[in-house]
Amino acid sequence: MAARRKRNLLDFILSDSTSAICVLDADRRLRFFSQGMEAQTGWSADEVEGLMCDPSVRDLPTPIDLLTSTLAPTLTVLAGQLQSVQAVLPTSKSGLRHTRLTFIPVLDADKAVTRILIVSTEEKRATFPQASLSQKLHAEITSLRLEFRRRFSGESYIGNSTAIRKALDQAQLLQDSKLGYCIVGPSGTGRRHLAKLIHVGGRLHESSVVALDCRLLAADQLLTTLGQLHQLGRDQSLPSHQHAGTLVLVDVDRCPGEVQQWVLESRDEFSKVRLVGISEQPLQDVQTAGWLTPAFADLFSALQLVLPPLHERGDDVNLLAQHFVGHCRRTLETSAEALSAEVLAELQFYRWPGNIRELRQVIVDACQNSFNAELTIDDLPFSFRAGVDAQQLPSLPAETELSLDQILQKFETDVLLKTLAACRGNKADVARRLGMTRPKLYRRLKTLGIDTEE
Repeated sequence: MAARRKRNLLDFILSDSTSAICVLDADRRLRFFSQGMEAQTGWSADEVEGLMCDPSVRDLPTPIDLLTSTLAPTLTVLAGQLQSVQAVLPTSKSGLRHTRLTFIPVLDADKAVTRILIVSTEEKRATFPQASLSQKLHAEITSLRLEFRRRFSGESYIGNSTAIRKALDQAQLLQDSKLGYCIVGPSGTGRRHLAKLIHVGGRLHESSVVALDCRLLAADQLLTTLGQLHQLGRDQSLPSHQHAGTLVLVDVDRCPGEVQQWVLESRDEFSKVRLVGISEQPLQDVQTAGWLTPAFADLFSALQLVLPPLHERGDDVNLLAQHFVGHCRRTLETSAEALSAEVLAELQFYRWPGNIRELRQVIVDACQNSFNAELTIDDLPFSFRAGVDAQQLPSLPAETELSLDQILQKFETDVLLKTLAACRGNKADVARRLGMTRPKLYRRLKTLGIDTEE
């Protein structure tokens, strides 16, 4: 009976061409955009049909990117459950329309989602016309806030490994707190992303996130910036987004002593700002080594979230790789939609010294190299394949009589020989892959005594 009522509802909505509806396929691609949606948003069906609706957006999104991001279904909908949410639809004229989006998943006999119907019920009072510059600026600021919240929503941190699920559960607890905490893990594991995710879901989400790198900035630069943030925080006439709600100290384990002292002395006046530390090693170890004072380390002691290296996260590598493929298809208009079994095996084997940041760049390069629907080994960039080969080279003995120059020459010889073999002796191809000019390649081959004919 419920299925019949649902089917009757679908038939009624689809039969009314003025209804504001759109339909996504199982891959979240827009397949139908009604006249009602055209009237609400200002975009025609020809402009949007075929686009992918992904919750993530590029660094400098266009209005149509924000539209498809708003229409992206949540995991709840993709699991087959109906969901209704309030949303803000960007329009083609840089305006915004407040609406309620109802996502209706259509299931097949095996309970798999085959398409998703989206019904938009507009609230007329929330329309932003282009009547004044102030309204345009308000619309743009609202769009940017919407994009920031969507980019760092709870579903934006991808991973099902035990360590990541634990970190996300801890992040959920921290959203309802103002206590300082620390995120521990190697660079490139998404430490800043997790801090922003906690901020967006917390009480201070209307304010800003400020990140300062304690390793790159000198002590006087850090103190000047902290002083400016302190002055802004005291000016109550400023809007909330100009106040720092979360202060992230990256590489807090290398925070200069004078900066630690300033933070401790100003903590009472700076109490509305949440302190977050990011470190590659636990602060207890850093404190023992004498880098941090006990009082300063206590500011981040409420909870410690640990993010493991990517190569320890198992199948998360494949989940992230597929996510980046979909992102490239939507933002860079590449052709790849999936990864071959051979590519997945190579990604799992590699140890990823650059972690998620390195994986993302490898997938972006591979998608740009590919002209097929499936990524193959040949699409992977040479830098990645060289890294895989390097991991297979036998390690040098702990005690060696070779000098540093001899070790470097041996490594360079191995790389050149393997590249020559991979390019079937084509020196032009070897020079291109290694980023060298051909004359320089010939000189190195001669210096190292490599017989190319042999």
